[in-house]
Amino acid sequence: MTWLIVIGVVAAICGLIGYFSGEDGNRGEKAFEGAAAGAVGCGSVIFYLAMTALSFYLLFAIIGWLFD
Repeated sequence: MTWLIVIGVVAAICGLIGYFSGEDGNRGEKAFEGAAAGAVGCGSVIFYLAMTALSFYLLFAIIGWLFD
Protein backbone atom coordinates (compact mmCIF):
# COMPACT_ATOMS: atom_id res chain seq x y z
CA MET A 1 0.00 0.00 0.00
CA THR A 2 2.97 2.30 0.36
CA TRP A 3 3.27 2.66 -3.41
CA LEU A 4 -0.32 3.91 -3.58
CA ILE A 5 0.47 6.57 -1.01
CA VAL A 6 3.54 7.64 -2.99
CA ILE A 7 1.51 7.88 -6.21
CA GLY A 8 -1.20 9.86 -4.41
CA VAL A 9 1.26 12.34 -2.93
CA VAL A 10 3.00 12.84 -6.28
CA ALA A 11 -0.37 13.33 -8.00
CA ALA A 12 -1.39 15.91 -5.40
CA ILE A 13 1.86 17.84 -5.74
CA CYS A 14 1.69 17.81 -9.54
CA GLY A 15 -1.97 18.85 -9.37
CA LEU A 16 -1.04 21.85 -7.24
CA ILE A 17 1.74 22.78 -9.64
CA GLY A 18 -0.69 22.50 -12.54
CA TYR A 19 -3.29 24.57 -10.71
CA PHE A 20 -0.93 27.42 -9.93
CA SER A 21 0.63 27.40 -13.39
CA GLY A 22 -2.74 27.62 -15.17
CA GLU A 23 -4.48 30.80 -16.17
CA ASP A 24 -7.67 31.98 -14.48
CA GLY A 25 -10.02 30.33 -16.97
CA ASN A 26 -8.54 26.84 -17.02
CA ARG A 27 -7.00 26.19 -13.62
CA GLY A 28 -9.12 23.11 -12.98
CA GLU A 29 -8.17 21.57 -16.30
CA LYS A 30 -4.47 22.22 -15.70
CA ALA A 31 -4.72 20.79 -12.18
CA PHE A 32 -6.27 17.59 -13.54
CA GLU A 33 -3.65 17.33 -16.29
CA GLY A 34 -0.84 17.80 -13.77
CA ALA A 35 -2.27 15.24 -11.36
CA ALA A 36 -2.80 12.68 -14.12
CA ALA A 37 0.68 13.20 -15.55
CA GLY A 38 2.28 12.92 -12.11
CA ALA A 39 0.38 9.75 -11.22
CA VAL A 40 1.13 8.02 -14.53
CA GLY A 41 4.78 9.05 -14.45
CA CYS A 42 5.27 7.89 -10.87
CA GLY A 43 3.38 4.66 -11.53
CA SER A 44 5.55 3.86 -14.53
CA VAL A 45 8.75 4.44 -12.53
CA ILE A 46 7.49 2.14 -9.77
CA PHE A 47 6.52 -0.47 -12.39
CA TYR A 48 9.98 -0.33 -14.00
CA LEU A 49 11.65 -0.70 -10.61
CA ALA A 50 9.50 -3.72 -9.80
CA MET A 51 10.27 -5.37 -13.15
CA THR A 52 13.99 -4.74 -12.66
CA ALA A 53 13.90 -6.31 -9.20
CA LEU A 54 11.98 -9.29 -10.57
CA SER A 55 14.53 -9.71 -13.36
CA PHE A 56 17.43 -9.75 -10.91
CA TYR A 57 15.57 -12.22 -8.69
CA LEU A 58 14.98 -14.57 -11.60
CA LEU A 59 18.59 -14.22 -12.76
CA PHE A 60 19.94 -15.14 -9.32
CA ALA A 61 17.41 -17.98 -8.99
CA ILE A 62 18.56 -19.48 -12.29
CA ILE A 63 22.23 -19.09 -11.36
CA GLY A 64 21.52 -20.71 -7.99
CA TRP A 65 19.73 -23.59 -9.71
CA LEU A 66 22.53 -24.12 -12.23
CA PHE A 67 25.41 -24.05 -9.76
CA ASP A 68 23.77 -25.65 -6.73
